[in-house]
Amino acid sequence: MKVEFTDDEINEALIVLVNHMAEEAGLSDKDRAMLKRWRSNDMRLGSDDMDDLVRKANDDFQQGLMRRQRSQIRKPDWRG
Repeated sequence: MKVEFTDDEINEALIVLVNHMAEEAGLSDKDRAMLKRWRSNDMRLGSDDMDDLVRKANDDFQQGLMRRQRSQIRKPDWRG
């Protein structure tokens, strides 16, 4: 099975994660602004960094699916 996240999906996930980290990590206002600025400047859609993140996220997800599929094959039948 081939599942791939789109650039938009990864971007939305990154926005949620960065915002959550910025609020929950106890960062100063300056550090919180710097983190959000990094996301909006360096990790914008179409940038090389965002393309790398999307590729790596999809590769990692695909590897996880393959591992899960292999472990299903190896499970003994005697368990219900």
